[in-house]
Amino acid sequence: MTGWQLRQLPTTATPFLRITDAIAAAVPGCNFTDLLAAGAIPDPYFGANETQLQDIELSDWLYQCQFDVSAADLAQGQWFLRADGLDTFCEVRLNGVLIGETDNMFVPWSFALAGALQVGRNQLELTFRSPILRARPLQQAAGLIYPAENDKSDDKLSVFVRKAPCHFGWDWGPRFVSSGIWRPITLQCVPLGRIVDSHAQVVSLSDTEAQLLIGAEVELPDGAGTDLQLELRCDLLNLCQSIAVTPQAGRQTLQFAVSVDNPQLWWPAGFGDAFLYPFELTLRAGATAATTPAAQAIDVQALPVGIRQIEVINEPDADGVCFYLKVNGVPVFCKGANYIPADAFPARVSKARLDAEFAAVTAAGMNMLRVWGGGYYQDEYFYQLADQHGVLIWQDFMFACSLYPATEEFLANVQCEASANIRRLRRHPSVALWCGNNEVDMAISWWDWPAKFGYSDTQWQQLKQDYHRLFGELLPALMQQLDPTSFYLRSSPQGFWEDNADHIGNQHYWGVWHGEAPFSEFARRVPRFMTEYGFQSFPLPQSFERFLAPADWDLQADAFKVHQKHPRGNQLIRSYMQGEYAAPADFKALTYLSQVQQAQGMRQAFEAHRKAMPFCMGTLYWQLNDTWPAASWSGIDYFGQWKALHYQAKRSFAPQLLVFSASDSAVDEAGHLQLQLVSDSRLPLTATLQLQLLDFDGQVLWQQQQQFQVQPLCSETIWQGQPLVTAPARSVLQARLFSCQSSGQSSWQPSEQEGAEPQLLAEQLWYFVPPLAQQLTVGTPEIQWLRQGNQLQLTLHSKVLLRQLWLAVTLADNPALVWNFSDNFVDLLPGQARSVTLDVTGFTDAQCQQLMASLSCYSIADTTGTH
Repeated sequence: MTGWQLRQLPTTATPFLRITDAIAAAVPGCNFTDLLAAGAIPDPYFGANETQLQDIELSDWLYQCQFDVSAADLAQGQWFLRADGLDTFCEVRLNGVLIGETDNMFVPWSFALAGALQVGRNQLELTFRSPILRARPLQQAAGLIYPAENDKSDDKLSVFVRKAPCHFGWDWGPRFVSSGIWRPITLQCVPLGRIVDSHAQVVSLSDTEAQLLIGAEVELPDGAGTDLQLELRCDLLNLCQSIAVTPQAGRQTLQFAVSVDNPQLWWPAGFGDAFLYPFELTLRAGATAATTPAAQAIDVQALPVGIRQIEVINEPDADGVCFYLKVNGVPVFCKGANYIPADAFPARVSKARLDAEFAAVTAAGMNMLRVWGGGYYQDEYFYQLADQHGVLIWQDFMFACSLYPATEEFLANVQCEASANIRRLRRHPSVALWCGNNEVDMAISWWDWPAKFGYSDTQWQQLKQDYHRLFGELLPALMQQLDPTSFYLRSSPQGFWEDNADHIGNQHYWGVWHGEAPFSEFARRVPRFMTEYGFQSFPLPQSFERFLAPADWDLQADAFKVHQKHPRGNQLIRSYMQGEYAAPADFKALTYLSQVQQAQGMRQAFEAHRKAMPFCMGTLYWQLNDTWPAASWSGIDYFGQWKALHYQAKRSFAPQLLVFSASDSAVDEAGHLQLQLVSDSRLPLTATLQLQLLDFDGQVLWQQQQQFQVQPLCSETIWQGQPLVTAPARSVLQARLFSCQSSGQSSWQPSEQEGAEPQLLAEQLWYFVPPLAQQLTVGTPEIQWLRQGNQLQLTLHSKVLLRQLWLAVTLADNPALVWNFSDNFVDLLPGQARSVTLDVTGFTDAQCQQLMASLSCYSIADTTGTH
């Protein structure tokens, strides 16, 4: 279906019309993006334009297209309109006949077209009603305001609309209450039948055998034939099975029992290959034996199967209540981040953007993402990438930070939504667990909603009963029915930071940032599994150029404030800098230092969580990505630019990590230090530790070396000492861990092996005073570069310490291109070469020359503007 058009339908609440005639519409898309493409509105993301576009939510919108159907087409079978995503209240008409109505953004819809589809020209019309106007009567009938504090309106209508909660505003995103066809919509003809669902369940698993149960749901139209077979194939296993399909209209479930000898398992990233068996289901007709040449394939569905077992261990233990994942019997320390909608207008999220995001996730050593409950269930391609990359998915249902109605109509709507998405996602080996909501248990205990919203005791008790019906009864019952082997958690977190309940289950720790606690609290407040924590930063200047005019590069500018959704955000970023960094000289210095501060502060959390293994078994920071250009907690900005945080996460999430800390007595005057090694490897290895005390000009003041065995899945102290430091403001302690090769029975230290280059497994630096007190020198690194295939390799040298060296390049003829180095915001030690790479796939040598000519370098010493 092509040639879509959009019309604005005024309502009694519409302030004025944005368009009076039809405009071209892109499907998938939404009313905002279509209005933008037609020039009817300014870029919603630029400057303060968000504030000018709030009236759009008060109109109804009509999407129309025409298509032709021949008599031969019509006679082929039963026709359906499949709509994977309609946002949200929609009436669907074909040739003036109402064929269906929708009320849930998260549900894929299918409408039978019998009686409405005709030979020749057909007109399809989808009328989207204003979510605001549809929800207001529901709010009035409820007789109270629900506590949806992130809903940026007075009447908090978002709870009545099964639509991405963040579309109504959040503390990192805009308010754009959109309408439209946000996922593909297609015509489907079902001549004899179709496969509507398939998934695999691991019944039992051992080293030598896996028993699988593969289920498929088949739908047959009226008048289905008697000779239908469902075939299951996996050429890799030389497997082919078939089952006769009962010839009756409607849906039926068929199951195959499959045994796999010596199975290759699906593992999370860093623990093994994310192996997928290529199963395929085919519905055949026309022959009694499905494998004969006469058997016609009438529908085919691929089913990649990852053979794995995931257990979530959440039970009392000697330290409280544990929370960790075991995959194929192996405890997995989960490293990753929270994932929010990648765009306020989700149809703009392309496969290329998802490819880039998962490449960044993999590069950073992550093995888990949490799909947070204030957005939407991600597209199928997202989960396919997670399967392929070995990225575990913590999947929230789409409820966050509010209580919700529990009318029969609302619960039926949620049942439809949850059933559809459980069935869709249970086929993915990456989906590790489900969670009912984000932070509502914590909110009930700590957010003082009765006082804020004026609830009577009766109202408050009813709201909590409604909460239990939804999250304590409906959702767990659906999980038990549809995906009984997966773990369901009612609400995240289980332990509340306000209670100091770090020993209980999973935790969201916001004492740093919201509670204004110092970064050092990350080391003190270590939970069993950290599901949220974070700190804000600004994008860098090359990103600001794309959404703010230079005149608005000011924290006090109105347009700047539109892109800072946290009421204290700018003030908190600046206040945390005091006492740690010198005052930034200009806007560039401020944005740069905000990222350095974010990365170095979060590094303390990464290290504290990892070294506390196995007490702590997960660290998912807030947040991986942005939904629009803004100041936020993200490690990757809206345009795909890696911030200092993402580079630090890559270093901190490496398989082997070294962590310096002051020993228990170490704020003592003697200055004792200890060094801990964390290894996520399932195999032991022999390694050499090299320690050096350097001054900021590269002079070696002290050094030590030792070799030892690294145990699998360990966190252990490998060194304690007291290096003599006479000039703490100009000294740094460097620890490097090298792998040791073996030849026969002997092993060697890095300095002793002829003709071999030992692998650097981990590196860590310890500074004795904060940056503000460090005697840093302004310097420019020497850089040699060469092109090797699709990579530019840069080798950096410096005669002085350059702290948090930021490298930036741009291509003059395409300044919007984003360039992410293999490493950045590095501490370049004097006299020690460091290499970084840049992907230049598809670029000419001349363009590479331009990139290197544009290269700029910036470090902490440059931020004061005194040089």
